[in-house]
Amino acid sequence: MRSTPSSRGRVRLFLSLIGLLTFLGACAETNIAATVIKELAPPPPTGTYKVGSPYEINGVWYYPEENPYYDEEGIASWYGDPFHGRQTANGEIYDMNELTAAHKTLPMPVYVRVTNLENGRSLILKVNDRGPFVSGRIIDVSRRAAQLLDFQLQGIARVRVQVVDYETGLTYAEQGTVPPADEELLIVQNVELTEIQISGERFVQIGAYGDADNAHVVSDALTDVGPVQVHRVVSGSSTLYRVRLGPYASEQDAEVARRAVEIRGYPEAVIVVDP
Repeated sequence: MRSTPSSRGRVRLFLSLIGLLTFLGACAETNIAATVIKELAPPPPTGTYKVGSPYEINGVWYYPEENPYYDEEGIASWYGDPFHGRQTANGEIYDMNELTAAHKTLPMPVYVRVTNLENGRSLILKVNDRGPFVSGRIIDVSRRAAQLLDFQLQGIARVRVQVVDYETGLTYAEQGTVPPADEELLIVQNVELTEIQISGERFVQIGAYGDADNAHVVSDALTDVGPVQVHRVVSGSSTLYRVRLGPYASEQDAEVARRAVEIRGYPEAVIVVDP
């Protein structure tokens, strides 16, 4: 059958509509891809860095520690409301739409790769909170992370959790490097590194760290609170770097400083008196 001018026009119109729909679809896909790429970036390492002291929840003791080679498989869960908008364990505000997570013992903030072993999906998440305190679970991820890892509806999933470098997203083994060592003692701003001295003076002790760099990150964050010192303490073959504020002439002055440190996100800080 020969086509008429009117039928050819209809065909051209139909093809034009198809082209327009294809173009719009491509634009939509581009926008979606851009959104996904943007969402897959975890928040930057803001907030207060802390390892934390041992603590007890429901009769179980947990011992926070730096573990750059952390690599564990277990059950992940997720949390949203009513925690959304509340303060996290390191002083940030929890946003269930960010790519963050809670862990019982890893430092905060630290970055982990969480892989859903049931479907192979993987995300880099920022640990900035404590939990989950349910037997058998190793990590609590944000609601958005659970959606992207595709286990929001079922609530839990078997995952692998690995500490990674923030800049590269790789584990230290994958990079072929070792984590930062405490061989070099760094001076940050006006913070003085000293050998521990027995003085009988009052100090506010924020914490003790196995890594000098981490100790200096903490001390650098508190330079406006008071005089900060990093004390190197050697015991046998181990070395700790103790972060302290002081000395203070009175118990009252030390308590004022301790409360200021607590507000900054270090509730484990204590007043100590050297013998």
